[in-house]
Amino acid sequence: MLLLIGGTGTNTILFNTGYAQSATLGEPIFVEKGSDVIQKEVGPNRSTYTFTSNGTMKGNIEYSKVGEFVSVSKGNNQTFDQGHGVITTKDGETANYTFIEVFNGTDYQGASAYSTNSTGELSFLDNILLVFKGGADESGNYALEQWHWK
Repeated sequence: MLLLIGGTGTNTILFNTGYAQSATLGEPIFVEKGSDVIQKEVGPNRSTYTFTSNGTMKGNIEYSKVGEFVSVSKGNNQTFDQGHGVITTKDGETANYTFIEVFNGTDYQGASAYSTNSTGELSFLDNILLVFKGGADESGNYALEQWHWK
């Protein structure tokens, strides 16, 4: 599988399997900033992290996120991360999500799967897959954007 994400504005992903596919992603659904708050070593080359973030979705819906993930070091400053979290709007609506990502020490990319029982602002997140990319600094602060995979 080949997954390429790059640039700003309209983005194109090339997904190479037995069938050639291409998707234009358009503007990001999520734009957020956050930080990894707690790191705990849980084994050789394995750590757990908790995180918090704030952002906007669809340009005007403010939200906060909390979650945790397990990070497995693959050497050469690369990790594979898998985790879950909860997104909450100012009105108290929530959605759950799980994600996977790869990280090279400064940049990361991955995918998130969302689900919700919301019938309001977050209802569009029920059973949706988003792809994301972002960057992080040495202190654990990060910024990311997410797009709907259609």
